[in-house]
Amino acid sequence: MINLIISWRIFVPEMKIMRKIHLFTATILFPMALLAQPGKRALPEDTTRAKEMEAIVVTGQYRPQSVRNSVYQVKVISRERIEKQGATKLQDVLRNELNLRFSQDLATGGSAISMLGLSGQNVKILLDGLPVTGRQGVNNEFDISQLDINSIERIELVEGPMSVVYGADALAGVINIITKKAENARFSVSARLHEESVGNEYGLSNGIHNQQLGLTWKKKNWEAGGSVAHNFFGGWKDTAVARELVWHKKDQRLVNGFLGYNNGKLNLRYRIDGLDEVITNPGNFLPFPDAITGDTLAYDQEYLSRRLMHQFQGSYFANNKLNFQLQSAFTDYRRQVYSTTLNKTDGDVRLDMGEGRNSVVNFTGFTLRATAAYKLNTIFSFQPGVDLNLDKGDGERLKAGSNEVNDFAFFLSSEITPNTKINIRPGLRVIKNSVYDAPPVIPSINTKFQLSEALDLRVSYARGFRSPSLRELYFSFFDANHQVVGNPDLKAETSHSFTGALSWKKKLNDDLRFTAQLGGFYNDVRNQIDYVFTQTSDTARLYNILRSKTAGANLTTGLTAGNWSLAAGASYTGFYNDQYEADKSLSELLWSAEANLNATYSFTRIGLDLNLFYKFTGKRPRYVTSGPDIVLSEQEGFHMADFTVNKKLTSFLRLNAGVRNLLNVDRIRSSFIAGGIHTGGGLSVATGRSAFASLLFNWNKN
Repeated sequence: MINLIISWRIFVPEMKIMRKIHLFTATILFPMALLAQPGKRALPEDTTRAKEMEAIVVTGQYRPQSVRNSVYQVKVISRERIEKQGATKLQDVLRNELNLRFSQDLATGGSAISMLGLSGQNVKILLDGLPVTGRQGVNNEFDISQLDINSIERIELVEGPMSVVYGADALAGVINIITKKAENARFSVSARLHEESVGNEYGLSNGIHNQQLGLTWKKKNWEAGGSVAHNFFGGWKDTAVARELVWHKKDQRLVNGFLGYNNGKLNLRYRIDGLDEVITNPGNFLPFPDAITGDTLAYDQEYLSRRLMHQFQGSYFANNKLNFQLQSAFTDYRRQVYSTTLNKTDGDVRLDMGEGRNSVVNFTGFTLRATAAYKLNTIFSFQPGVDLNLDKGDGERLKAGSNEVNDFAFFLSSEITPNTKINIRPGLRVIKNSVYDAPPVIPSINTKFQLSEALDLRVSYARGFRSPSLRELYFSFFDANHQVVGNPDLKAETSHSFTGALSWKKKLNDDLRFTAQLGGFYNDVRNQIDYVFTQTSDTARLYNILRSKTAGANLTTGLTAGNWSLAAGASYTGFYNDQYEADKSLSELLWSAEANLNATYSFTRIGLDLNLFYKFTGKRPRYVTSGPDIVLSEQEGFHMADFTVNKKLTSFLRLNAGVRNLLNVDRIRSSFIAGGIHTGGGLSVATGRSAFASLLFNWNKN
């Protein structure tokens, strides 16, 4: 039995309070023996190996094609990998990948990502190829924990600028979340019940408690489906005293639904995704009474987020030479800060009327993207397209009046294949923006050469491009701890970026396959946007101040042998030294290493998998100013490892259990904090060793 409590929080901006209304409570019984009729039980066997060897990708492609044939270097994370890892959020999966790093913002409860040494502001997050609205915080980062892990079919990662194809914010790369579609079965039911400790803390009010239910239906040319999920994270107290939490409590409700039609030539699809999130930050009681009332008070805050995203996608295949695609999305995103005081004596809760303690900010985003792909002959193909992005925001922390950024672009790319071993794709993007000084033309060229039957070479150049966001242009925030001011005169960040990869793939027999890839990248970023603190106050204002560079090299390998599946890699990334311009005797780049290992052993006869997921993140040095001096500081390296067991119990029921963070990492020593103006003397990266167990139900009826 799975108990799902579905509620929706109604925001009242005028009063800056939240009223929580429970619309209904549903208890759903699953008599599994009745649902699974003899001869009609169907649970697909684990096809991870086959899918990884023949993965089909869509990100940046004219048409879906295999990873090996793609002119881009694409990483694919399959649904089977996500389930084997027992992930409860997207960060659990992505943190194991090379060239991806995460930081936790303990001030707002969000998590931020970096790719290829560049911050998350430069990473484009897509849901089925369309951008997700909802960057937040003074650092303009998107919190990927707000995406429903249960609705993901696979993840496609493209490293390096994709600005010609996807426009602004794709300077470091693209993470495209591909959602589940209806299976071949006429009707299917899926459910998940997940329980997990947070360190050594577990109970009704703490730990992790997640529930999900999904339904899909398919008949002839039609398909429909949807799911609801409740994710509860009780926060992490650890060594915090009294009411304080080291990691904030997070309560999420997520819902999605889709309807599609496909007759082979015409493909239409509508999808809706909803998020309702509350992050709770309780404060300790102050050691001294209030100067006016004499009461002993604690100051609490809640961060309330709500997102509703509508998607429409259509494609029409006129013939084998010409096809058209239309994609559109509208997103309504609201984030509210709600502050209260708690009286220790009588438990009275009141609205905190202090400056900057309450606010509501609304953002809406509209995207329209239309392309046509035409194959002139066996050598030349073309893809012209238009891209329209309209962003609007309002609220107490944004500049008074209408805050809008409208971006209009035309792009054209060509695929040149003089023979089956050469693929050259040049591209151009022309941009017109309503607010900032956008680059007039963004060029790129991607190439792929098949050097032999087993060896491929990819080399590319792209002009990267990141636009200043609404927050960076108009955001203003003042309270007792922060004074942040936006700058409407910002220019767009641009970069010259080079990437290359040599890939080798060898199949020795049906049970023995080996892959290896040696790659590298270099980014030279101009007009980088960053905070500058004034000499006379603590006010931080955004300016185009820096020329930044990043570089790196990586080696990855994979081996499939019998029941074993192994993947290992290492990378070395150079981060730009912020103090290089002040002292040319210092190194321009400061280097940090990474390594990872994913290992699986399958007992196919009994339906059992044993999995190990490991990553080492090396120490990161950084020069900082200390009074008149420039001193070398560093962020300590750390090891993360998960061990999981997956057991097929019946044809429709599986058990997933394991230990997360085997090495019990929580904080690391750090004499600087990367990620903006929230600073401190240590960095929280995890919540210590925890144990988890999940039941996964999947029933199909043909």
